[in-house]
Amino acid sequence: MHSALAAMARGGVGAVRVEPIAAELGATKGSFYWYFANRDALVTAALQHWLRETTEGVAETLAELPDPTDRLRALLGTVFAERPGRGLEVALQADVDSPEVRGVLAEADRRRLAILRGLLADVGLAGDAAERTALSGYATYLGFLQLQRTDPDLVPSGADRAAYVNSLLATMLAGH
Repeated sequence: MHSALAAMARGGVGAVRVEPIAAELGATKGSFYWYFANRDALVTAALQHWLRETTEGVAETLAELPDPTDRLRALLGTVFAERPGRGLEVALQADVDSPEVRGVLAEADRRRLAILRGLLADVGLAGDAAERTALSGYATYLGFLQLQRTDPDLVPSGADRAAYVNSLLATMLAGH
């Protein structure tokens, strides 16, 4: 999975090739087909793995925190954290014309917005306010990822990033 996701981060779904991935894993092309029926099955499995890890995995970690404001703060801290490998989501966004990618991104958007809406409802935002704030927060996240890739000098780092996340949290809670 990770090799396929790394290939997607470098060049989109089109960069996923069976032979190089098998070689990277120290396997033969024939042994690859023991695990996956074809390249499309690998792409689908990798995208589903990405969706689980970056959506349900994050939600499960947040659920362990008892305070709703702490859950929201932790979510923002996680998604705006400085860490390598964030290029995959931007590469997938750029590859949205691929049917496999479009479907998994749409599902990620729906699930993530539902998670964010739920967190906002837990801190006291109701109905339309939670909906609008969730959409604004998620759009901010997607734009932030794009800026990180296209012009990283515009994106705050270190203490400035922490201040940015705190400011975003305050803005999201302002409607409360």
